[in-house]
Order: sequence, then C-alpha cells, then structure tokens
Amino acid sequence: MRSHLLIALFGAAGCALPAPPPPLAEFLVSAGDQTYWVQSDHLGLKIRGSPLILARTGGLYYEVYIGEVDRSYPRALFAAERLFRREISSGDSAVIFEDSAVLALASEYQQRNPRQPLLGPNDDPEESIDIAAVGETDVLNVLGPYVALENRLSVGRADGEDREDTTRTVVDIRSGKRVTLEQVLTDTSVHDAAGEGDVATRRWKHDGYEVVSRYDSTRKSNALLLRDRRGREWNLGTIASSFVQIFWLDKPGVDAKTRTALSDAFNDASAYGGAIRQVARKQRPRTAVPGSSWVTRPPGGPRA
Repeated sequence: MRSHLLIALFGAAGCALPAPPPPLAEFLVSAGDQTYWVQSDHLGLKIRGSPLILARTGGLYYEVYIGEVDRSYPRALFAAERLFRREISSGDSAVIFEDSAVLALASEYQQRNPRQPLLGPNDDPEESIDIAAVGETDVLNVLGPYVALENRLSVGRADGEDREDTTRTVVDIRSGKRVTLEQVLTDTSVHDAAGEGDVATRRWKHDGYEVVSRYDSTRKSNALLLRDRRGREWNLGTIASSFVQIFWLDKPGVDAKTRTALSDAFNDASAYGGAIRQVARKQRPRTAVPGSSWVTRPPGGPRA
C-alpha cells in the first residue's frame, strides 16, 4: 500500500524522473570542411566545432589544407594552389596535389621572357598585363585515406584567347597519387570509415554506444544522434555534409602526444577561421585582362 501511495502522490504532483545522462563517450566527427569534438558524460554533452579538414589512415591523423603558389611577373600573373597533408603528431607536411596547368604556363612564360623578373611579395604588377592564369582547388570530401578535389582553371589573355576548365579527381593522402573511383569503392578502409547502412541512415558502432546519422530530405542535411546500448538517443545537431567519419578518442584512448596535437590543430584552425585553411600571403590587386576575371582568395593559417 505504501508503494502504491507514493506512486499516486508523485503522479498527482506531476513529477517525473530526471532524464538519464548520456553514455560516457569521446570522439571526433569529420564532416567535409568541419570537424566536431564531442565529449559526453554524466553532466551532459559538450560539442565544439572547428574549420579543420581531418583525415585518419594507418593509425595517424592528418590535417588537409591548401596553400597558394605565386609565380607572377610585371606583365603576367600566375597563381596556383597546392594541397598539403600535415601529420598531426610530428608536424611533417607534404604536397599531395598541385595545379600543374598554371605552373606549366608560368614556366612557358619564363622561357619566352627570360629577362622578366619574378615579382616579390611586396611588388605589384603593371597596369596592363599579357596573361592572368589562376587555379583554384577546393576539397569536396575526405573518406578514409582519400580526398576528393575540384580544380578550376581560369586563363585570360590580352589577345582574347581565354580558357576555363573544371576537373575533379581523387588523391591518395598517403602517396599523393591519383586513384580511380573503382579503387576507392573496393578499399575496405573506406567501408569502415563510412559506417554501416544506406543514404537514409548510417551507424558507427562503438563500445557501449553508437553514432547514428539520419538524412533529412526537407532540410537537405544529416541529423547526428548519440545512442546508448538501451536504444536511448541524444541529439548532436545537424550537418550539411553527406560525407561523415567518426574518429574514436576513447576505448582505447589516444596517447597524450596525439591528443595534445589534435587539440592544438583544432584550436589553431578555429583561430584562423574560414572553411579551409590557406597559407597567408599578400593580396595582389585585381588587374583587368580583357575577357577574364582575376580572382583573389583570403589568407588563412601560416603553415606551409
């Protein structure tokens, strides 16, 4: 009778049991040009975001970022972009993709005009120039050891022979070699990184909990959820990218050196801002070439 009375009193008072705490968890969510650091315990969820492009392969974490190469002359502008990978723990960087078309045009120009000096970082071109060749590279997504890129080439000449090209390619982060779509689809590491399921729902299982992604066709985004072993769910938010990877930081936990390096990279990228980190440089003035458009990009982080 006492237990029935207590139930009746609590029910009459409109009281409810407190919501259960989320499971103990710590992981990174890599989603396109953003990375989210998720920590969960009895106090609730803590989530931080950073414009860091992160990859993991062979047990190592890599930051992927873009740097600009300037090969300009008083009467010719050549600006290309290189894609770098930086191993988080050691800080070692390597070029894994560069805009060979713009660099080839710059080399041809230098051979035809051997007396033309390269412009320094504080030098400006002349008002009238013969050619402006600009190559821009964007990271589309990262999955496992592969990064998908889009490269856009714009060439404007004073004689009117302009050129516009857009190409897409996939590069192996480990070697910098270009790979085919078939190689990516048959790589088991890609399957592990992509989780289980289909476009509508995907799951990444872990020890004691899992992360779930559900596609929202109305908002054209993915809702991320944390789910414990009893099926209870906690909302983590929504992301626009369809390419999601989960990097577990617990069970087993990462070593102190890697954790510190990840935290530094995470904070550095947040301080620089922008969706993609780039090497800082002096902006060149926009110089008109008939029939072309000179494009400049904002500076980003100081690493090269």
